[in-house]
Amino acid sequence: MKHRNAVQAAVLNAQAIGWVKTHTLQDLEDLVNEMSDLGEDVMDIADLLDNLREIDRSLHTDMEPVFPEACEYAEIAG
Repeated sequence: MKHRNAVQAAVLNAQAIGWVKTHTLQDLEDLVNEMSDLGEDVMDIADLLDNLREIDRSLHTDMEPVFPEACEYAEIAG
């Protein structure tokens, strides 16, 4: 029984990882909203979404903003 539970957990984890690889944070937010509208408890998923957004923000803090002029130069350079 213990082994079966571990296998089931691993399968669910792999499915979750596969889903995350092919969806956006907006997709997750939409899913949370749909599930919430159906009356399901989504606190854990909402917390996960908040954490993922924070990670996303922290990854983008070191990026410089792109100005329209830079895009024009890129188009000219071809």
